[in-house]
Amino acid sequence: MTVFYGYTEVNRLWGAYTTKVNPSDYETAQTDVVITHVNLLSEDATNMIPNQSVVIHQGSITAVGSDISIPTGYQVIDGTGQYLIPGLIDSHVHLWQSPNDLLLYLANGITHIKEMNGSEEHLQWKQEIEQGRPGPDMFVASRRHNSNDFIKGWFDRLTAKINPVNDMADIEDDLLALKAQGFDAIKVYTFLKKKHFMAFNETAKKHDIKLLGHTPISMTLDEVWGTELRELGHVEEIVKALIREFAGYDYSNANEFLAHVASRKKDIISNLLKHDITVQTTLTIMEGLAPIRADVDQVLQQVELEYVNPGITESTHPSIPVLGWLPKVNIYRLPDDIVDDMSEEQKADDQIYWKTYAEANRMLIRAFAQNNVKLLAATDANVPARVPGFSLHEELVALNKAGLSNAAVLKTATTNPAQAMGIKTGKIKAGYQADMLLLNDNPLQDIKHTQNIKTVINNGRIYDRDTLNRILTAVKAANDESRTEDISHYH
Repeated sequence: MTVFYGYTEVNRLWGAYTTKVNPSDYETAQTDVVITHVNLLSEDATNMIPNQSVVIHQGSITAVGSDISIPTGYQVIDGTGQYLIPGLIDSHVHLWQSPNDLLLYLANGITHIKEMNGSEEHLQWKQEIEQGRPGPDMFVASRRHNSNDFIKGWFDRLTAKINPVNDMADIEDDLLALKAQGFDAIKVYTFLKKKHFMAFNETAKKHDIKLLGHTPISMTLDEVWGTELRELGHVEEIVKALIREFAGYDYSNANEFLAHVASRKKDIISNLLKHDITVQTTLTIMEGLAPIRADVDQVLQQVELEYVNPGITESTHPSIPVLGWLPKVNIYRLPDDIVDDMSEEQKADDQIYWKTYAEANRMLIRAFAQNNVKLLAATDANVPARVPGFSLHEELVALNKAGLSNAAVLKTATTNPAQAMGIKTGKIKAGYQADMLLLNDNPLQDIKHTQNIKTVINNGRIYDRDTLNRILTAVKAANDESRTEDISHYH
């Protein structure tokens, strides 16, 4: 009985029992359509080409140009004064057990997502989307893999959805089984032992399996370079490796640590380029750590909390460190008993540490962009305080503030991730999937304009502003129906 209760409670914390919005209410068929007289983002994302037309047939772009005849029977969308860009891609999300999030992504113009802790349920959702369910196309990586003994592994799989790794003899068969299930990649995680990682690496090389995720703390960067780990789940993974090299830092030597980061940039960039490694950004979550530790309430005031699955935000059992957003259970907060014993000087020192951590991430992102390392806009959505769908637009703003041009920022959420996933999207080009956003304003002038969405087209299915608004209203209502904590003071 205790095990059953624990299993049920864990599922609730991952959002399984929140009221579900019926996706069929927003289903629409692929439409043959021509968008006319629109300002079109160029393939290299550097300029808007005026007075363009785009022809869409059965989910694909069939023609792009300024002198195109409108085929008989096609719907016409007049794009005069509007801006057409590819659909956006978030390269690091966590759906957990919250299917309403699929609608949130769509409502925010995100037409593809990369699920970074995938389950069999996610594979089912992916298949349903391919068959017409409203939602972004999905790339699904496997659950995280850590080295664990039987007892700890069982507990981590139950509470944190982590696949335990122990017996070397099982690794090849286990990875092949995941590939056969339909997972697009295998995720390696922080506490994977070096011998286990190398077995993953050999299996990946032998069977053409994609590895992505974390750099294990059991390995140096030099040991990671040249392996099959060709996509890092965070810029933070490099920062953490540099911290280990530096033997740790604190408030007293924060500047010296940043100098160490600066001294290592050239070699890191050289290896990323040499081994064709892409890097997910997740900058906003790193920048959000210091503010959460300073004042959780203030952070929650600044995000669209009403759209986050309440099972995830409320996490009523602090003893199970799953997610938790609200002040008493927030996984990144300074707990009350610790804060009460801290002096103001100690609190200031804590802020120095985490602001330094964010700055190290910014430094690397800026240097990577300047040296043509492939960056993928990624948010770690559903981890506090990254709201599914909304968080990608915040990530684009953060990347812009970090020093990337508007064009470079757009590439991180369009062409770069499409290339990393090996799919024909991310450009508005004949032969590509019809994924695009019709915007009211030009994002090359202000990156915040990606938020001013008039129409979303996902695989040739059209969702106008009225439909997008209805989706947002429905998700909020479903969350409100399932809430046990009052969040009205956060609006």
